[in-house]
Amino acid sequence: MDTREAIRLYGTNEPQPVLRRLAAGLLSCEFENGALRHIRWGTVEIARGIGYLFRDRDWGTVPADVLGLTVQQTAGHFVVDFTLQIATPDGTLRASARIEGDDNGRLSFAVSATPTATLRTNRCGFVVLHPSDCAGRTLAVEHTDGRVEEATFPREISPSQPVLDIRGLTYSPADGLTLRCRLEAELPLDPAGKFEMEDQRNWSDASFKTYVGSLLDPWPYALAADVTLEQRVELEVFGTAAAQPALAGGPCELRFGAATALKMPTIGVGVPPGVHRATAGEHEALRSVRAGWWIVDGALDDPRLPEDLGMIAALRRGLGTRIQFDAIAPASDSPEDAARLAAQLCDRSGLQVEAIRILPAPYLKSYQPRDVWPDLPPLEAYASAARRHFPGALIGGGMFTYFTELNRKRPSAEGLDFIGHATCPIVHAADDVSVMETIDVLDAIAHSVRAAWPGLAYRLGPSTIAARRNPYGEAPAPNPDQRRLALTDADPRQRGQFGAAWTLAYAAAVVHAGLDVLALHHSHGPSGPFAGAGQVVPAWPVLRRLASAAGAKVFPILGLQAGMAGLAWEAEDGSVQGLLANLGADVVKVCWAGGDREAELGAYGILDLNLTHAID
Repeated sequence: MDTREAIRLYGTNEPQPVLRRLAAGLLSCEFENGALRHIRWGTVEIARGIGYLFRDRDWGTVPADVLGLTVQQTAGHFVVDFTLQIATPDGTLRASARIEGDDNGRLSFAVSATPTATLRTNRCGFVVLHPSDCAGRTLAVEHTDGRVEEATFPREISPSQPVLDIRGLTYSPADGLTLRCRLEAELPLDPAGKFEMEDQRNWSDASFKTYVGSLLDPWPYALAADVTLEQRVELEVFGTAAAQPALAGGPCELRFGAATALKMPTIGVGVPPGVHRATAGEHEALRSVRAGWWIVDGALDDPRLPEDLGMIAALRRGLGTRIQFDAIAPASDSPEDAARLAAQLCDRSGLQVEAIRILPAPYLKSYQPRDVWPDLPPLEAYASAARRHFPGALIGGGMFTYFTELNRKRPSAEGLDFIGHATCPIVHAADDVSVMETIDVLDAIAHSVRAAWPGLAYRLGPSTIAARRNPYGEAPAPNPDQRRLALTDADPRQRGQFGAAWTLAYAAAVVHAGLDVLALHHSHGPSGPFAGAGQVVPAWPVLRRLASAAGAKVFPILGLQAGMAGLAWEAEDGSVQGLLANLGADVVKVCWAGGDREAELGAYGILDLNLTHAID
């Protein structure tokens, strides 16, 4: 792929990782940059991935170089040998690795790692990802003392670790199949070498993750210089499962179904700090979306906040846009003082807000359920104070970060008009496949929110590909080289066609949740409307179309295959309009029922179903 095309699609010309397929009989997987993904027995995915990672003190994943790769493969057996070299500012971790699989359903991944200097890490070693489709399936857990306990992959998203002290796991990834997983590790502070599991759907990852060590033990911890530590993962699969249906050849045939009772959500746009310094073009782009809501984010002790609020008041004149003020309160302010100050700032700026949430600043960071939490008034006190000082506004609750933090700190619904949170698809992994896979988990997140706050209005966002904040470390990762990087606040794919496809897929995934507001992208900055040189990002026209359809009756699009997403709605003239997205890099051919209209979607392309042409 040439540089121009790479930038058009992804906003970066960073080379794509090379995938190598490994197979032995029915066992297959993909080797990518020292890790395995999509491990299958026949057509069934039995594990989402296995990787050996080094996480720094901000929970960033330090990139690894793969050296000396050799692959030996026959019809019934494969062996992969390589070295992982992980360079940190304090020294280098060098690890020899071997992967071996056979047609009897056995797969092993072993690593022997030695640091050149004492390295401090939050986690170093194996993670095994189990498909999110395992939710609700039974699970046998072997603990480090040999005891076996019966458990279940949780259906609703677990705020804490659903399984602790793991030596082995046995579960059924599909009816007729059994997978045994054994995990061993040498750890500097844990003679047992235990693993534990977290529900990664908290972060919209499409997996449950079993990882080395325990978050209940101290971290960061030190890896001593020149001390070799070994880890090993073994999988063994038994049985057979029904084959998954193969995709039909030729174009995908689509048609509209009957109208549903669903309505298209009202679209919002995030307005982070600094809008008074944004360009005139960014201001105009924000107004042009005609979004139903602007989600304004600001710290009450920020001396520049009055300028931002004044600019927002000026920009929304003549529009029907409503304002949600997400006010961040200093930890030292009482709920009453914070609400009073927020009201004074809005009054002085001439800004009327139609909805408000107040959150104390410490809750911008994440805390494990068993952690010592900040000594603060209950969140309900902030909502009550907001009700007194903003009598005409809707009062919201929830978190200004991600579902994880909301799931771990659940406010009472009493006194709230709505609950909300955002999501970020690059907390743990930032490759294209993993980012798109997060779309599959949005339905589970919405289900968990509805189960916890039944009957309460639900607002989702502002969500972007990038990490607006890093609740797990000091700050988002800088990204001067425009790479696919976890937990960065400047993801280049926002500027490419990839960002447009992700935007439509996100909206299509949550249309069934009956959202009060869906907020996507930002008014300015790296997740804003421009890609440089005044060029509007491809996601922006998609956002405008979605905003124009707010409240419209939803029509299902029948015949969509895996790797596609679409939304259709009733237009003002009674016709049915819609958008279709290709969520992958391969060309997809589609035709309308009856074959009278055919179209081709290129990589991450968007198709206007009313006009049957690509939009950009």
